[in-house]
Amino acid sequence: MMRRGWCLAGVIAVAAGAGSAQDTGFSDDLQTGIGSIIETPLDNGDIGGLSLEELQSLPDEGFQRELFDITTETQESVASGTGALIRVLDKLTGRVEDIQIAIGQTATWGYLAAQLTDCRYPVGNPSGDAYAYLVINVDGIDDPVFQGWMIESSPALNAMDHPRYDAWVLSCSTS
Repeated sequence: MMRRGWCLAGVIAVAAGAGSAQDTGFSDDLQTGIGSIIETPLDNGDIGGLSLEELQSLPDEGFQRELFDITTETQESVASGTGALIRVLDKLTGRVEDIQIAIGQTATWGYLAAQLTDCRYPVGNPSGDAYAYLVINVDGIDDPVFQGWMIESSPALNAMDHPRYDAWVLSCSTS
């Protein structure tokens, strides 16, 4: 027992001595010579920098065209459907139901009232990604609990935030 106490005291003494003998290097940072930094503008003709006019007159090829190709996005053509299929979950009871809603109509489920304003899908692929604009109200709450676009492939992107109910779009109807 006594031997352990002496070992522990020796380790602490060695660690304390090593920390005080180590050079932190902070004293060198105070003498960096910040006042001797020379600032030189890049657009000075003597140094060889380019003016704004010279930069704008550079040819539009090479890496600039490659960057344009990388950042180019394609926009998908969409068509409007006649309705939407919405899946609703009651988190309290675990009940799940699929509800068909026509555009301009309101469907009710439990305390929910969902109105569909528009449903869009990729042209040529009606079973593809669906985008539905919904207004969802809950009985007893004046403001809608959800109002906006729901996207089939990314339901969490713009999700309804309600403690009891969850709803998401499954597809658009075409007939």
